[in-house]
Amino acid sequence: MNILILFSQPWRVGGAETHVEALITGLYSEHAITLAVNRGGDKEKLSLLRKEYPKISIIEIQTRGINFFSWLYSIWQIVNIVKIKKIDVISAQQRTSGLWARAIQNITGVSFTVTMHDAWHRAPRKKSYPRQFGTMIAVSHNLAQRLVEDFGFSLDSVKVIHNGIDFTRFVAYDQTVARQSLSLSLDTMTILHVSRLSSIKGAVALVLLDSIPQLLSKYPNCKVVIIGEGPLRSQVEAKVQSLNQMYGPVVRIENFTQDILTWYSAADLIVGEGRVAIEALACLKPVIAIRNENTFFGAVSALNINEAIDVNFDGRNFQVQPKKLIEEIEKAFKLSNSEKELILQQIRKRMSIKTMVQQYLQVFKEEVEKGKYGKHPIN
Repeated sequence: MNILILFSQPWRVGGAETHVEALITGLYSEHAITLAVNRGGDKEKLSLLRKEYPKISIIEIQTRGINFFSWLYSIWQIVNIVKIKKIDVISAQQRTSGLWARAIQNITGVSFTVTMHDAWHRAPRKKSYPRQFGTMIAVSHNLAQRLVEDFGFSLDSVKVIHNGIDFTRFVAYDQTVARQSLSLSLDTMTILHVSRLSSIKGAVALVLLDSIPQLLSKYPNCKVVIIGEGPLRSQVEAKVQSLNQMYGPVVRIENFTQDILTWYSAADLIVGEGRVAIEALACLKPVIAIRNENTFFGAVSALNINEAIDVNFDGRNFQVQPKKLIEEIEKAFKLSNSEKELILQQIRKRMSIKTMVQQYLQVFKEEVEKGKYGKHPIN
């Protein structure tokens, strides 16, 4: 199958990028892939992508900003690719990509799907999207529910396909070796938080920092490491500096890294959601699942792992407050090795790249068949 993956953001580091790379990994050996990304991405990361997957074609387009001539040129680029490479289906990742895919379909007739990675809070005229998009793919059941309830999609037009990870890559190694390589103390309790520091996800880092006094009261030898970049980075850095002046060097902040496995291996507990939570659990680490500053899922256990997967580790079990966060951290630290293994079994079963790609391909094939019989949505 000839597949065009349309990514309307600059290629940097984030959950959507990692999802797309996992999709490429699973499709690469048997399918021809073209990746279109928005200009302004990280050149080094795109270079690494080209090196790792030399057979895929990567083009840069302009889907953002108000530049009519750039848009026209980018549409012309994509239409040419669809024709020259005989694209069977477009996998549009996120909302803006979906709008572009619909425009391309109007010109070429090619089938497309749209994947929803987050809640699309800024989407205008929500009820108009079912008229533009056909089949939606949501990475969790709660996002699928949002598509039905808030956007008005029909149940049968929304498919849930969970994130998939490479379980051969995410296997933790010796904690002492990992800590030595990162210049971390061998005798402290290390809590790791990894996230894009955006207005929603970045707020989690601020909440975690607000919990430092209570955390140190409960665990005096605790250290917190935050790995992330984004709009709230300066605000997080200011709070980190203030806390370190008050309590000593208790918080460390780092940029995103290609060597995240070493950080997972070094940590005692990970705070995060989505793919970060999955990767950490694959490394047999306790996880506090939290995505925003209002509500959170809490400590992941063998009893609630399937529920956690269903909501992509973004639940509403508890209100976010320092006391409750510390309680859940305490609960997570009590997780037994046998429970960690049971959790690993479940995520291997439900969240492998192979499973994710099989589900994507089934949806792609259905969309191509619909296109043959003129069943795509029309304005």
